[in-house]
Amino acid sequence: KLQEKYYETEGVELDSELERVTYYYKYLKDGLVSLLTVSSDFYYYCAHELHDAMEGVGTDEEAVTRIIATRADKDLGNIKEVFSDAFGETLRSFVQGDTSGDYEEILVALIGLLKVLVIV
Repeated sequence: KLQEKYYETEGVELDSELERVTYYYKYLKDGLVSLLTVSSDFYYYCAHELHDAMEGVGTDEEAVTRIIATRADKDLGNIKEVFSDAFGETLRSFVQGDTSGDYEEILVALIGLLKVLVIV
């Protein structure tokens, strides 16, 4: 809605304008784009943050834990759906492929908790 309103009043896309204004300030641009993304589609933002935190070598365990452990069941269900749509793989299988041990078991239990709660 913010982006639509900006376009209506200014005649240019907000993300394009942010790109232009912050061209020489990468960190400022990244922060503003993140804020814009969160305000536009929170589930999309969380799904991509999770993917980025686990993609490649190493895992940003703080980011993964923050998102998975602190989302309400409804939020996590939506995040799982967006994750699958965006990356063609379930969040559970991605976590299992990137983590191990007790940490993996806890994350998988949290991700699967939604199913258990719905069945009961």
